Amino acid sequence: MKSTKSILLVLEKLKKEFPNRGAMEIGNPYQNLVAVMLSARTRDEQVLKLFPSFLKNFPTVQKLAKSTPNQIDRRIKTIGMDRQKAKNLQKMADEVVNKFHGQIPNTMEDLTFLTGVGRKTASVILVTSFFKPAIAVDTHVHRVTNRLGWVNATTPEKTEKALLEIIPETLQPVVNRVFVKFGRYICIPGKPRCWGCPIQKYCAYKNKNLIKPKNSAKILDTWSQQSSATR
Repeated sequence: MKSTKSILLVLEKLKKEFPNRGAMEIGNPYQNLVAVMLSARTRDEQVLKLFPSFLKNFPTVQKLAKSTPNQIDRRIKTIGMDRQKAKNLQKMADEVVNKFHGQIPNTMEDLTFLTGVGRKTASVILVTSFFKPAIAVDTHVHRVTNRLGWVNATTPEKTEKALLEIIPETLQPVVNRVFVKFGRYICIPGKPRCWGCPIQKYCAYKNKNLIKPKNSAKILDTWSQQSSATR
């Protein structure tokens, strides 16, 4: 387990590498929640492509609540798990309207009450929409923080619990934003690109891949472009 000072150094360095907000930080709490729910097991680019049309048809949570799953499904056909997501979105909206008076709730307990909203989604919304401390642990955050030696956990849920204990609240919102990109382009599954890692000296991973491939320049250029883009 790393010290708070080491964690601070890593997060501050990665904040400079990945300064922009996440791709699903689109607007108000309703818009952010819908976007994150749509993005499950789906590329961000696919969600962003259909989202303007989705909002045109369902501009408010009240409008979404009055719709049917079939009406919603027709607007999200291009993404994975569209039918289940349509059902979840309609039920979520109905719950927001009837239980929370049309306002997206701002606590972990209330957010996870909503259909289709787990702790990861709730954590994203708490950070992006309500500026509250939370850590959304997806496969990237789970993989990277375990490789770094910050935690030693077997599941994302256990990783979240461990990270919440060691990362100060002021830094918690940074974790998902930087490690999602970092995990996609540098600390990738399988054979990580340690040869190009800006935080290599802070990492406890024993099987570091330090040999640069022939296309390393192209990889770093792609990473640089993504660093200046959203999520």
